[in-house]
Amino acid sequence: MTLYFLKQRWAEKPLENLEVTCDFAATGEEISAVFNITEPSVKAEYSEINSKVYEESCAELFLSFGSGSYYNFEISCIGCVLAEHGKDRFNRVLLDPETIEKIEVFSTLGSIPFGIKNEITNYSLTVKIPKEVFIFDGGRIDTMSLIGNIYKCADKSPTPHYMTLFEIKSERPDFHRPEFFKKL
Repeated sequence: MTLYFLKQRWAEKPLENLEVTCDFAATGEEISAVFNITEPSVKAEYSEINSKVYEESCAELFLSFGSGSYYNFEISCIGCVLAEHGKDRFNRVLLDPETIEKIEVFSTLGSIPFGIKNEITNYSLTVKIPKEVFIFDGGRIDTMSLIGNIYKCADKSPTPHYMTLFEIKSERPDFHRPEFFKKL
């Protein structure tokens, strides 16, 4: 596994008590990520697959195998997953719930929505995405061509923030920018 440290972006003044690391690994069988997160407040209201989890405390993996399209896996702090595929932010196809249910997710915060916790919270989020989920790539993981970016956001939390592994050069938060993907 490779340990990555995410950085706050698009903030006039960086938030205190906001730190994210991600242990990331990719094999021909699965992609795994273990996020260790500290944030000043936590929000968890959605529990349905393909909900707007980016509005909550959310970790994200955007992954491509160099084909010009990419997958976005957005996982709330309680393990609710939104997963899509496409070439850009506007032309996305939701992965079906049966495919998404193959993704293993474990959160130390549990899996039950709790609303808002207005306190410094530490938690970990473990995500394992088996090769069968990559349906637009023949159910294969090509580790040699794997590129992407890793994110953390909380669009509508009491402490909104945006973090990335690799810098994105845009005036406002925009994670759907594959031109800034790098080798993972």
